Amino acid sequence: MGNFLKKNWFVVLIALVFAGFSVFFIYDTNKGKLKGKQVNGEDVVYEINGEDVTASMFYDDLYKSNGSGAVLTLFERAVADAGIETTNEIKDTAAAQAKQIIANFQNSYGSDYQSYLDTALAETGYTDLEEYLITTQKLNQVSAEYAKANFDDLRIRQISYILVKFEDSANVTAEPTEDEKARMKAVDDALASGTFADAAIAHSEDDSSAPDGGNLGIIDKNASSLDAAFLEASLALKEGETSDWIRSENFGYFRIMCTAATPETLEANNAEQDPYLQLVQTYDTTLQSTAIWEKAQELGVDFKGDDTLEAEIKNSLGIIDEADAQPEETAPEETADPESTASPEATAETEESTEESTDENASGEGN
Repeated sequence: MGNFLKKNWFVVLIALVFAGFSVFFIYDTNKGKLKGKQVNGEDVVYEINGEDVTASMFYDDLYKSNGSGAVLTLFERAVADAGIETTNEIKDTAAAQAKQIIANFQNSYGSDYQSYLDTALAETGYTDLEEYLITTQKLNQVSAEYAKANFDDLRIRQISYILVKFEDSANVTAEPTEDEKARMKAVDDALASGTFADAAIAHSEDDSSAPDGGNLGIIDKNASSLDAAFLEASLALKEGETSDWIRSENFGYFRIMCTAATPETLEANNAEQDPYLQLVQTYDTTLQSTAIWEKAQELGVDFKGDDTLEAEIKNSLGIIDEADAQPEETAPEETADPESTASPEATAETEESTEESTDENASGEGN
């Protein structure tokens, strides 16, 4: 087990029940161990019927009893607590979110809400709702920091768009109809004489973004929920550029503008809300595992030769060592079938969603 997990007690201990034992421990919010007590130079975490349990014993027992899932939860919490300060703002946000989630469970399940809430919370590996919400915010912050540090590789963009829908979505034509051409021309004329935002407000047929000047939000190369043609065109744009008309098999025709493609502009455009948090809470939720592992390396995680535990945690996070990665086989070149590639399954109208898994069970608010 690692120095990081044993010596640096950043972990907020989960209340554990061991079959056949009563577990008593003194909880120090700063250290998470019996205050000042050591055995053979190692911190004592808690006592079981008067018997001292050290950090090593705690993690060994936890791992054997619950497998890598429970240890991974503790590992993530340790990284989050070590890497991100628990500010009053984080606490206040978690308290407000918890209050709303509880209200939603009460509305859905009445007097039995607590048992349903406990079950939903247990599925996340937590026993305390506010601690779960605090950790979730901190893990999002870890992901946001990773996104900022890898801005160019992720090809982060802020995007606005104007949509002209198909005249008849049930009978889409290969070329724009006369009606579609007329609406597209109205957009082109508005762009020629004014701003993109004004043109979007006046002419975009997507009611979700038009009032905000066509602003979609912040995306990157992993935004697979977006229409494939839309995403490809968006990532190809430089800051301030506007695309030609992009045809989407799912929706119609888009004009797309890149309003930010550099950290400086992105951060200036989003001074009131962290743009990287926006990204990892909406269009790219894939970064967390990589971000956690990288943050752990930064903090000096050391498994002290326990290759099995390290391998299981890495496997749970989906981390693959470069040495273990298999080279991709080169497939024979084939001619693409236009019919098979013309209908991307993703959509360009993904709404912003920061709901967490606990909240989803009760249709409440997430992070």
